[in-house]
Amino acid sequence: MLDATEALTLVTDLSKDRNIRSEWARLARIVDRTRGKHPAPYTPDNADAEYKDLVRRAVSNWLPLVVASTVQGLYVDGFRGDDEEASKRRWETCQANGMDARQVPLHRAVCTLGYSYVVVLPAEDGGTVSLSPVPATRMHAVYEYMDDEWPTLTIRDLGGDRWELLDDEARYVVTGGKAKDRKVDIIGHQLGVTPVVKLSAQYDLLGYPMGDVEPLLPVQERINETVFGLLMAQRYAAFKQRWITGMAPPLDTDGNPLPLPINTAVDSVMVAESPDSKFGQFDASDLGQYVEALEAHVRHLAAISQTPPHYLLGSLVNLSAEALTAAETGLQRKIRERQMVLGEGYEQMLRLVARAEGDVEDTSAQVHWRDTESRSLSQVADALNKLAGPDGLGVPAEMLFEMIPGWSAQDVDRAVRLRSDAAAPLEALMRDLSAAQA
Repeated sequence: MLDATEALTLVTDLSKDRNIRSEWARLARIVDRTRGKHPAPYTPDNADAEYKDLVRRAVSNWLPLVVASTVQGLYVDGFRGDDEEASKRRWETCQANGMDARQVPLHRAVCTLGYSYVVVLPAEDGGTVSLSPVPATRMHAVYEYMDDEWPTLTIRDLGGDRWELLDDEARYVVTGGKAKDRKVDIIGHQLGVTPVVKLSAQYDLLGYPMGDVEPLLPVQERINETVFGLLMAQRYAAFKQRWITGMAPPLDTDGNPLPLPINTAVDSVMVAESPDSKFGQFDASDLGQYVEALEAHVRHLAAISQTPPHYLLGSLVNLSAEALTAAETGLQRKIRERQMVLGEGYEQMLRLVARAEGDVEDTSAQVHWRDTESRSLSQVADALNKLAGPDGLGVPAEMLFEMIPGWSAQDVDRAVRLRSDAAAPLEALMRDLSAAQA
């Protein structure tokens, strides 16, 4: 275990490390883009307030919708393993830490940044094991080798001149801004590993995992440029401009021309006394070209992110169930990949929770993901009847309960319990009848 001086030195060095600072700066830029802080379209030095207002309005942020389309398909509602009681205890620990709801921002951070973390610490004073999701913008894990299961140590920015260091023996909390005022609190955890689990959006052997946002930044900037061009054309060139020739304006006392008092309206007529006067108008800009370019960029965004185009364009017109399923195939494949990779992180977290609770680590436990795919209830019911029916595969109904859309682990447990309670009197009656016949 590190002493206070060693921990303070290590925190000071890591908090100033160039590589860590560079990575945090990269992730902070991704967060800014996701929240709508995009580079502004080109603005000349002499731009007036009206021009700058159009630049501000041109930002059309599509990135949160792309992230949400994936995150809304990721919801853990239980764990399954050979030891059902142990799996149930692990899920109860997650619920006690509010992970029913906290998993949503965790998944959003993972899909946005590419990875984030969960800190698992033993219970204090007989309480519950602590689970704390932490975004990668505030924590950095140091691994001896890229494919190590557990980090060597982690550093976390707690804000307000407070830092946290974790290793395989203790938790070190450093407070105080100035070096002479810094204090180190050391809390041992007895877990034998650095109690931090890294959850990734995808496995990447070439560097840091990439999230959903970073590949879309060039397309998002093109969308903003196109929207700005549309706003400019709409403001200055969407109305037909009229012109007049052959009309001499009156002059003032100094011989300077005065503006003609011409007011045009839909119910007015323009006339001129001179036979040489001519009237005409310039054609308005075709805004349809800008709209087509904008839709093309959005389709590129949909293709790169595997987001169904009708999610972004709203072009849902008379689609059959088969066509809708085909349109969402890419997104469902992406969600299943995220579930597979995230699931490994959750299973590692479960093993660490079991260790923190002094329980046996169940390596067979798997994450159960809620089915969020768009299907009609009648279609699901028909498929389940075929699986459970006498002419089907004879799959036990208790297993099929998990496949009902929208059902949580608690719903499945309740259905199994009610089914068992209802069957008990019938079984007792059949035994009595058999005994009476004998």
